[in-house]
Amino acid sequence: MSDRGEKSFIKLPKFAAKLYDKIMQLGPMKIQRSQIAEVLSNQINEGAFLDVGTGHGRLLIEINKLNPKIELYGLDISEKMINLAKTNLINIKADLQQGNITSTNYQSNYFDLITCTGSFYLWNDPIEGLNEIHRILKPNKTAILFESHKEYDESNLKVEIKKNLSNEGFFNRRLVPYFLKKQLKMTYDINELINLLNKSLFKHTFSVNKITLANLPIWLKIELKKE
Repeated sequence: MSDRGEKSFIKLPKFAAKLYDKIMQLGPMKIQRSQIAEVLSNQINEGAFLDVGTGHGRLLIEINKLNPKIELYGLDISEKMINLAKTNLINIKADLQQGNITSTNYQSNYFDLITCTGSFYLWNDPIEGLNEIHRILKPNKTAILFESHKEYDESNLKVEIKKNLSNEGFFNRRLVPYFLKKQLKMTYDINELINLLNKSLFKHTFSVNKITLANLPIWLKIELKKE
């Protein structure tokens, strides 16, 4: 089985985790996170919410700001990321675990909402991961994945990236496009994503729609309903 990036995140050094966290605190990233949090908080009034690939945990912080009644859970394959998330969420109650979404210790039919933001393309076993989400999601509830895709207008993307980073420093204006380019090179096209979804337990209950986040035309909103 080829590795799509999980091994590098498992071995992620502490300095890389901190660098990632700093990038995620830039203005455009905050806007993107805020937009995602608003969509998610509109889906759930109370109950258990899981962020798969939670990384630095800052999406959980945004969710807590919008609705402190929601029970927060975060899962990440990287120990360094989970340690960072625990620091960032020091004053917020959250269950944070290191682990792989293909095999978790969460109870079946447990979560009221599950999300994953921009890391699905890194999963080595995406179908197993989707099926595990199906297992731990409550019946009649929905998982919402925000995932990048390849079918975008490159010239438009360059314009919007430049606008987004116009107030950032020189280093960040170079670093962010570099990492985004790497992500878009590895990410799926829409047909590839649909083929994966059709092989999962969500095959009859998913929708895929193009959206923009922070004005970037590279995103999909994938809704997975468990019947």
